[in-house]
Amino acid sequence: MPSETTAAANKEWAPGAQKIDATSIAQPFRNEIRNQIQKLNEAGIEAPLLVGLLANNDPAAKKYAEWTGRACAADGIRYELREIANAIDVENALRDANDDPRVHGIIVYYPIFGQVESFSGESQDDYLRDTVSYKCDVEGLCHEYRSNLYRNKRYVDYPTNSKKCVLPCTALSVVKILESRPSCYDKSKSVGRHMEGQTVTIINRSEIVGRPLAAMLANDGADVYSVDIDSIYLFRGGRLYACDGETPESCVRKSSVVVTGVPTKDYRLPSEWIQPNTTVVNVASFKNVNEDEILQIPGVTYIPMVGKVTVAMLERNLMRLFYNFHHPERQLEERKKRESDALRPSPWYGNVLQVYTAIAVTAILAMSIAKRK
Repeated sequence: MPSETTAAANKEWAPGAQKIDATSIAQPFRNEIRNQIQKLNEAGIEAPLLVGLLANNDPAAKKYAEWTGRACAADGIRYELREIANAIDVENALRDANDDPRVHGIIVYYPIFGQVESFSGESQDDYLRDTVSYKCDVEGLCHEYRSNLYRNKRYVDYPTNSKKCVLPCTALSVVKILESRPSCYDKSKSVGRHMEGQTVTIINRSEIVGRPLAAMLANDGADVYSVDIDSIYLFRGGRLYACDGETPESCVRKSSVVVTGVPTKDYRLPSEWIQPNTTVVNVASFKNVNEDEILQIPGVTYIPMVGKVTVAMLERNLMRLFYNFHHPERQLEERKKRESDALRPSPWYGNVLQVYTAIAVTAILAMSIAKRK
């Protein structure tokens, strides 16, 4: 169970209010990863290699890189941080990592082009996300995984369905935190209905956190309000609706879960919007809520940081990629399949279009001959 500080331990808080240390939520996942690494070592297989690309001076990105390195060292994963002085060189470094068979996972620490003036502008960061190979994308942010997420497609190898997709690790960390709260996730219900009856508000719509998290929680049955600077959308039942009559306040007031991810120290969510027994998760590197005030609300559960769980999900994604694409047994299977496909006799036709063309030409000739008769 998560480590909790309750009102019993702090009499200044409202009855039932609690603050959760997410470190203990991350620990079971890290223990599982250590067991996997141990089994690989016992089989004589080297631990996966994760490569980090850092090309900015953002303090949050540097801290994330440090956390990643420490966690990997503690859990037996190989980690290599490649610092790049000039942002222009990131794409080449990324492609080199993609093509390196020794590399099993890649993480790019953003923002890069979104932080400084450049020819490409911040859209170049989106381009870089899509440049990461889906076989190495531990963040789950490339087009392949984003597209699958928004279509609720859970495998990359349909119809075999032996290789699960990876999910964006920050958004996934919030899901795992909510899963640890019985009031948020009901595992007695079937898959896709674990959050049925719950209303969630997410104050962030970035590609890294807000959008994928909204889709993930909606895929689990919740009604999810996605709040951005100038618009509000509702994810419900696999569909997206514009909410012209809603405000951030009205969304928060009706929500049992509120996730804040505003990347500025000046933003504060008004505490009076939060209702009793609400779960509040702060994803931003800044505190988006007044902690003292919300802990005066009866039954509130507050999670101030998700970083340790995010790193655990990053490692978990790396292991999934390793077993999906890089494990020696998986590579042997793929090689045998390629060899088998190469030996299989090719059909007399090259593709379906050629078959269609042949049938069409035959039909035209037959009609022509029939007319002459």
